[in-house]
Amino acid sequence: MKITVNGTISEEALKVVLNTQKSKVKTITEFCKNEKLEHLSYKDNELEFEYQKESKPDVLKKSKVEVRNHAEGN
Repeated sequence: MKITVNGTISEEALKVVLNTQKSKVKTITEFCKNEKLEHLSYKDNELEFEYQKESKPDVLKKSKVEVRNHAEGN
C-alpha cells in the first residue's frame, strides 16, 4: 500500500487517513476474492493499492501406512 500526503498532518488526522485506507483495502480485497480475481491495481488521489491473489503453498499429504502384527511361531 502506498499513501501520499502533501504537507504536514496531525497524528489524529493520520490515524483517520490510515483507518480510511484500511477500510478501502479490505473492500477491494473482499471484492477480488468474491470475483476470483488474481490481480487488481487501484489508485485514487489518496491510495495506491495492488491486490495479488495469495498463493497457497503445496501441502504434502501424508499417506497412511498399514501396520500388521505378525503372529509369532512361524
